[in-house]
Amino acid sequence: MSEKRTEALLVTPLPPLKTGLATYAMRVLENTSDFVDWTVAYTSGSDPLTLPSYVGSIPVEELQEDELPDARIFQVGNSPHCFGVVQALYRLSGTALFHETTIHHMLRHCYIESSRWEDYRREIRFCYGPAAEDVEKDLSNGNIPAAQYDRKLKQYPLLGRALHASHSAVCLNPYAASIIRKSYPEGCVLTIGHPLSPLPELELPLKPFPLCFGMVGTNQYGRNLDKIIEAVELLRIDYPAAGLVLIGGNYPEGLPEWTMRTGRLEEMEYQSWIRTLDYVFDVRHPTCGETSGSLLEAMRAGIPSIVTASGAFNNLPSDAVIRIPPDSIVQGIRSAILLLEGRPDLRNTLSLKGAVYAVDTGSEERLVSDWKRVLRLAEKLPQDNPVVENLVSISPAWHELQTGFTRDLGTVPVTWKFSGIAELEGPECSEGAMVTAWGEGTVGGIELDSEPTVVSLDGRTLSFRGDGWISNVIWK
Repeated sequence: MSEKRTEALLVTPLPPLKTGLATYAMRVLENTSDFVDWTVAYTSGSDPLTLPSYVGSIPVEELQEDELPDARIFQVGNSPHCFGVVQALYRLSGTALFHETTIHHMLRHCYIESSRWEDYRREIRFCYGPAAEDVEKDLSNGNIPAAQYDRKLKQYPLLGRALHASHSAVCLNPYAASIIRKSYPEGCVLTIGHPLSPLPELELPLKPFPLCFGMVGTNQYGRNLDKIIEAVELLRIDYPAAGLVLIGGNYPEGLPEWTMRTGRLEEMEYQSWIRTLDYVFDVRHPTCGETSGSLLEAMRAGIPSIVTASGAFNNLPSDAVIRIPPDSIVQGIRSAILLLEGRPDLRNTLSLKGAVYAVDTGSEERLVSDWKRVLRLAEKLPQDNPVVENLVSISPAWHELQTGFTRDLGTVPVTWKFSGIAELEGPECSEGAMVTAWGEGTVGGIELDSEPTVVSLDGRTLSFRGDGWISNVIWK
């Protein structure tokens, strides 16, 4: 018997847009066509002609809610190419596939570029409530160095509305899942692998240096290129013939003569240049919770990898990489290389274990298995999960105070605090509520726990007695 096919919508950027999410989308579409009838809603700058002929497509701006399948997956990243995706998620809801757990850079850039300052402020108010004014003041100093401002934006992920708009989520690593899991009901967050493209036939270029250190992928502030250069300069005292190969785009000019920039490459050249490296550095910090596809490509090639003990890198197998402290990148890189150059056995183990891990998490078999799980999650929730249907959610950080409560800014998240007797009254159509509360007392006659717990109640009026806190109410 043939497998039942699923109708599904994927909202995403596509090639030729220069974002890994476009490449990721193509890998998924090409490997799931046996059991999915896909429609792709693409963002501005995408070319729908890059899609397989059997995949339908529509500009994201033309999506109409009454014409959509139940399974809707929105690829959310921190690139400006994802702005249209996030705006569609706010409007239509569905399953969010989070490539990153920070989207502040993208939202700020796109709102300001389109002169939508008030919408940007609304995002901040949604996430930070009464603290929003302080957040805006903290971000108002545009005169600090760009790398420092990048770190500041990462302190405020601005993910709140995307979490609120999606009824379920998919993450590409356990670190990201651990950050967002508390925002969803149990069983509504999946962790899947990061697929890699099949390898083309390769012709390896000559090594530009006898000992090649490398950095792979697009350069960004958080990748700490300056510290990598400082570390290689130190290493050249011990290995004068060593050099640094920068494989990808956005690397600056004016670098030392012992560096080489390839620029952005087509897939075959990209894979070939990776294989000229003796070691690869991926020392992101602070991270946006992303999985590094470029690091996985280097690991698949068997290149010994040195990473920071930061973000999703902490989820990599300990025998597949060397982790260094993010507050000591320069000395950490130097110490790791000196160790590995003196321990060929350890270097070979890293190469082998890293390749095994990358091949497994990036395989077509893993992709197919993972995406069957994703589609089951996306397809079932709108009909079967009462937590996400016909509800009105109120948040103490966002909504006005109700009588009998005070706003407590000292809790995480912001809460309403009650002491004595207090009541909440829901909308006229409400038949009950899911309340996240804790303390010493009762809600609707049910004893409160000392830790935050979701309590399901019937009726339009909710009665609270004792001393406690409320962090969220979802009316049924």
